[in-house]
Amino acid sequence: MNDINLMTWFSERQLEFCPKHFVKANTCIDDEKKLWVLEKLTGRFCILPSSIGLQSLFDTDDVIYFEDPKEAVFYDLTWS
Repeated sequence: MNDINLMTWFSERQLEFCPKHFVKANTCIDDEKKLWVLEKLTGRFCILPSSIGLQSLFDTDDVIYFEDPKEAVFYDLTWS
């Protein structure tokens, strides 16, 4: 039986905006990776489209930004 991650249930870790101090990960995110972030990491993050403007119509990959640079490195090392 898996333990419930209390940080996921009782805090709002995913932000709708990206503060300037957040660090961009180099690996795009999908549903499997987002679930991993929610279960394995504890810091705040936000997910944004990889590009803005006309290019975003053709590029559907999303990018994740982390508040803690160590979590961004851990994410990239795990998923790249």
